[in-house]
Amino acid sequence: MNNQLVEDELYQQWYRFIEEHGFTWKGILTRYEGNGKISEILDSTRKFTSAEDASSVEHYLCFANKEDPSKVLERNFIVEKCGPGIIHPVDPKSIVMFSSHGSGLMSRALDEEDVNYVEIYLNVDNRRMSIVIFYDPDQYTLSRMSLFREVKHTESNFPWSEDKPEICHREYPHVKVVSISLLSSETFEETPLDNYPVNWSSENRIIFDFPDGISINVPQSLKVGQKDDLIVSWQYNNKQVKRGIAQFHDDNCSPDLITQDCLIV
Repeated sequence: MNNQLVEDELYQQWYRFIEEHGFTWKGILTRYEGNGKISEILDSTRKFTSAEDASSVEHYLCFANKEDPSKVLERNFIVEKCGPGIIHPVDPKSIVMFSSHGSGLMSRALDEEDVNYVEIYLNVDNRRMSIVIFYDPDQYTLSRMSLFREVKHTESNFPWSEDKPEICHREYPHVKVVSISLLSSETFEETPLDNYPVNWSSENRIIFDFPDGISINVPQSLKVGQKDDLIVSWQYNNKQVKRGIAQFHDDNCSPDLITQDCLIV
């Protein structure tokens, strides 16, 4: 195997990160408490600019409060090329990885002494949504959520609904899963799966429905050494649903990423 192929394989996640996310993204960030109550709504800008030699990515973010535009948070990070997983300076303990099916995951191994979280990304065309799901370490309980709905700023007008960003209630569609893949957090290898059932009504779980067909199905608590799934489902048009599933194992590793593409039947 020549040196270029070895490098491409080692830094596959890095190049996928630049290809799928290296744009300016504008949208809405809605922060929720663990019970689903809205705590804050912000105008969001996130910009990822790659160096010419792809050795680093500058990550700029700006959050402006919709009710008080004078409240602005701006931050700038430099994410350096690394492989096989991506380390973001906002949390050096975390791992970021992206599948070839327009999904991604940022998380770390569960910790008894720190806040545990998972951010799941789903990309469709010029749109991207992600949600950060936080669990506090005191009782391992769901504490808060941050929902991003974004669009590539240079390609399209803002496509999201004008619905007030409150949790709503709707019937889940019956779907046929047309493709499934698993991206391992230990090897960063991606493999197809025959099937992976999703139970939307298991005990001790919480279901939240957000605007624009976005839903999460998560455990009420998430403990170290616990085997469980955090599920994000996005019905992005009348016929199609994309899911990202963070699959925790009982060995305290970071979660794997399962991606499902579904057709509504």
